[in-house]
Amino acid sequence: MKLQSLVYISTGNLPSKAAHSIQIAKMAQAFAQKIDQFELVTCGDILSALKGMDAEFQTWYGLTEPFKVVRLPLHLRVEYPFPNDYEGRGFPKLALLYACLKSPSLVYTRSPMVVYLSLEAGLPILWEWHEMIDKNSPFQRFLRDKNLLGMVTTLPQIAESYLQQGLAADKILVAANAVDFSNFIPKQAQEVARHRLCLPLEKKIIVYSGHLYEYKGIPTILETAQRLPDCEWVLVGGCDSDIQTVQKNCGERGLNNVRVVGYVRQSELASYLYAADVLILPTSQYWQSAPATCPLKLFDYMAVEKPIVASALPTIMTVLRDRDNALLAEPDNPVAFEQAIVTLLEHPSLARAIAQQAYHDVRHLTWENRAEQVLQFAQKRREAMALPSGNRWGNLSRYIQRMSTFYQKG
Repeated sequence: MKLQSLVYISTGNLPSKAAHSIQIAKMAQAFAQKIDQFELVTCGDILSALKGMDAEFQTWYGLTEPFKVVRLPLHLRVEYPFPNDYEGRGFPKLALLYACLKSPSLVYTRSPMVVYLSLEAGLPILWEWHEMIDKNSPFQRFLRDKNLLGMVTTLPQIAESYLQQGLAADKILVAANAVDFSNFIPKQAQEVARHRLCLPLEKKIIVYSGHLYEYKGIPTILETAQRLPDCEWVLVGGCDSDIQTVQKNCGERGLNNVRVVGYVRQSELASYLYAADVLILPTSQYWQSAPATCPLKLFDYMAVEKPIVASALPTIMTVLRDRDNALLAEPDNPVAFEQAIVTLLEHPSLARAIAQQAYHDVRHLTWENRAEQVLQFAQKRREAMALPSGNRWGNLSRYIQRMSTFYQKG
């Protein structure tokens, strides 16, 4: 039987510049198209609690279909966007209490604290998590809890770590990240995009989209930019402090061919990607999370049908194939990235071919398809746990009693 209701408890910091908040918003939009009673629960102030989803929230994430957003008013007034590392004090407990009162068919979250509280309260919970779990992880004990409905992750490498820690294979769904094609329609001609952004028409332009942390490969970009001074480099994204750091590094290197745009809303990103000759994804191999990352930006890159040069990391290679749908370069090696970019600029037929193949490969990787995978998995897990098929899990008073006992424990 189809799930009737779903409460998605966010990490609380929507809207923010954090990539995970984009993924939450896109999945919420997709869920809402498939579930009769859907709610995304996040944090806010009194005014936003009255508004729910407003036009600003919708534009921030490039959402085309409105859905119910419940903002729990933990603040009198908030300046949006939230900081990336925002943690609303008391939000997980209040959000879970709200879910108990609603008693939906499914509670979904990316918040470990919400998972912890749910399991303490005896509530079945479906947890999406994109990081590995080892024997020293505080989350390891979640995997053996009978009330953990299951886990959703993005890569087989991550799923393997859950299996090694004792989670049953039938409790794991591997579902790759996805793309919202509506954000890239209509398709923009390169010249039109450049006019719109006041970018030079005659230059070869290399575009990077994402945060400006070192482990995202920014040093590789700057060194490669030094080696290719005739190319214009456009970096889209980043927090103020990171933007200042990159600008300082450019000044010290004497780089005048690097333009740091800063963060743009999802609804504005398309023009920058369409303006590019090459899109670059130089994730560092030395990042501790490199074995468990396949960035959202990769799927956006593929959607605009532009050639991609990316780090040859095993996780990225679950999506990209060298000289088939991208050119892969040795991570942290500016010479390798320079050679790959030059190859694409000197061989436009190869650039077109890999761009077209990447676009073909990403066509089915939509948030709608991913949401359907998750919902089918959730229903299968509910049936395996013999949960009621209606829109309530059981006696609401039993949940409230358990939550009250938990709160009394502190």
